[in-house]
Amino acid sequence: MTVRTLAVDVGGIIYYDEPFDLAWLQGVWELARADDPTLTMEAFLQAMRDFYQDRTPGSPPPSLFPPNGTKSWQSVRKRWTSLVQPIPGAVDALSHLAGEYDVCIVANQPPECLAALPAIGIEHQVQLVALDSLVGYSKPDPRLFKWALERLSWKPDHTMVVGDRTDHDSAPALALGCSAAIVNVDSGWNAPAGVDPEIVTAYRELKAHRGQTTEGSTSHWTVISLTDLADVLRTVGREQSCPWPSQVVRL
Repeated sequence: MTVRTLAVDVGGIIYYDEPFDLAWLQGVWELARADDPTLTMEAFLQAMRDFYQDRTPGSPPPSLFPPNGTKSWQSVRKRWTSLVQPIPGAVDALSHLAGEYDVCIVANQPPECLAALPAIGIEHQVQLVALDSLVGYSKPDPRLFKWALERLSWKPDHTMVVGDRTDHDSAPALALGCSAAIVNVDSGWNAPAGVDPEIVTAYRELKAHRGQTTEGSTSHWTVISLTDLADVLRTVGREQSCPWPSQVVRL
């Protein structure tokens, strides 16, 4: 299989997801506390833990202490660009990849992502930005990827999907006949200003626990950053054939 085109995710690949989650949680806490002054932080943190155990990772928070969950998410969307924390090296890596491959963005992100990407220097590197909030299909529905590929006239067998989740990224990619790479991003994010330290601590514990339960797969490549993927593809490009999807590359 020869890679000529790349469909790259945003959250967990270009910038961290966690600051948005934490800003949302702080907003929910403040709104819920205003509604019920007797609400304790202990009770809120337990509700938060229960919520994340049931929530699909990476999906927009639908409710927590409704309707405050929705209200807080609307506030986060208004602050989207200011909350963006680029993953170190990711923007430069994407620029390097775009010099060797055709690149598009395929992501479950709100429309505000369209303003955030140029703000961090991603303007001319990508040929298309396909967001679920605008296209009408959300990952793991493969129709979101199919929509982007058809719009660009890209062939699945020449396309690699780059994401951070096996269920949302590699599974639909492989179903379409694409190859896939999963990035295991680091935890170098910082909590936004004003987030209660107890919320941050509980959130980190939840993230650590959920990370331990993530199952691996031999159907995709696994790398630790977009920079490492660029290095791997550069090496593979010098070979006559590509070893995936049966081989996992761990750097």
